[in-house]
Amino acid sequence: MFDVVTLGEALIDMVATARNVSLYDAPAFEPKAGGAPANVAVGVARLGRRAAFIGKVGRDSFGQGLRALLEREGVDVRSMLIDSMRLTTLAFVSLSDSGDPSFAFYEGAHAALAPEELPAELLEATYIFHCGSVSLVSEPARSATQAAIARAKASGALFSYDINWRPALWQSADTTLAAAPLAQADVIKLSESELVLLTGKSTLESALRDLPYSAPLILITLGARGCTYRYKGALYHADAPPVAHVVDATGAGDAFMAAILAGLCDLRDKGYALTELPVDALDWLVRRACRAGALATQIRGAIPSLPYAAQLM
Repeated sequence: MFDVVTLGEALIDMVATARNVSLYDAPAFEPKAGGAPANVAVGVARLGRRAAFIGKVGRDSFGQGLRALLEREGVDVRSMLIDSMRLTTLAFVSLSDSGDPSFAFYEGAHAALAPEELPAELLEATYIFHCGSVSLVSEPARSATQAAIARAKASGALFSYDINWRPALWQSADTTLAAAPLAQADVIKLSESELVLLTGKSTLESALRDLPYSAPLILITLGARGCTYRYKGALYHADAPPVAHVVDATGAGDAFMAAILAGLCDLRDKGYALTELPVDALDWLVRRACRAGALATQIRGAIPSLPYAAQLM
């Protein structure tokens, strides 16, 4: 039995070595392992829970390196497949002076995952299944993602969804596909800008209260301001610890998400179901996730920045 199974993109972030420059003007790029679902799987494993990843990388050295890295981190990679026809997906990243990233994606092997390649033994034996919208942009990965959600939920898994909106990827695709899984999710994570995009409202509390989704737990990450969240209709807030200097915020949201999912597994072990969390347990869960996100801003690169359990004590 797995605690968390993630599906989607494992990729290489090509991070500009100079800050606050366009990708064209960057003097050089440094390769860093990334991809939100892969990051979350590693983050969950570092927090002591059993994690698996489903996806595709190329046969190139980037793909081989990613697979070896996740395996070293304790993630089950039996369903991290190698595609002989496509190269590993790349994301070129430019960081602002404040450490906030902007992306340009070059779609590769992750988009070739097909429904018939899905591992039933993972999807039918996990407490939480997690994915984002990047794997919904193109076929056959779109159908594979939709089939995986259906199979995991049919087997009783909780479904966690981080929309992880990347506008450049959706220029020629139906953007309603990115929002569709929100109606099925049990746990939803959105950034503040994604909440505005979905609702058209700039007032945080009003937009969150009016979101038309039945997920028991909806989390809105606010960067240095922490997280405002909705649990069974009521609104709460958790502050983030102060950070003197942000090195790189690329992995902060994934560190936050990994801490949420691992924490839900910890609470399950104490007898708490997602729909029965006491307020103090819920407060612990989200505050710990905010600490994880803050810690992740202190190290360059998404996967290198993900914290271990001892750092969140």
